[in-house]
Amino acid sequence: MFDFGIGYTELVVIALVAVIVIGPKDLPKVLRAFGRTMQKVRGMAREFQGHLDQAMREAGVDDIKKEINNLKTMNPVEDVKNEINSISAANPIATVAKDLTADLKKQDDDFKKYFGESAESASPAGEPGKTEPAAPPKPEAPPVVH
Repeated sequence: MFDFGIGYTELVVIALVAVIVIGPKDLPKVLRAFGRTMQKVRGMAREFQGHLDQAMREAGVDDIKKEINNLKTMNPVEDVKNEINSISAANPIATVAKDLTADLKKQDDDFKKYFGESAESASPAGEPGKTEPAAPPKPEAPPVVH
């Protein structure tokens, strides 16, 4: 029943001891004074807690606390899955294939601009547009008959 771990039997024992020690005549006055004291203690605790909360807010501890709670609830695996799903939904395979084809065509065009129409016509020194004359083909030797 009580937050501080006292059951009904312990409460009855405390009441009996109080009646015996204090006496039935002065018991109401003592209980009233005890109630006022407890009220003051609770008020002081509430005020202290308020000052502590205010100091933490001023120091930015609240933001850090929220960040820690966000990190506790964060699920990186689920975040990656969601990101992959959103990318897959936004770029279906056909769109990705088109993008890759366009990139390859652009690279091929750039290659042709730099090296000309074919890679064989490019000079070994890497100078674009200059070609060296091809060596004449070597004649084949006639077959030897014995």
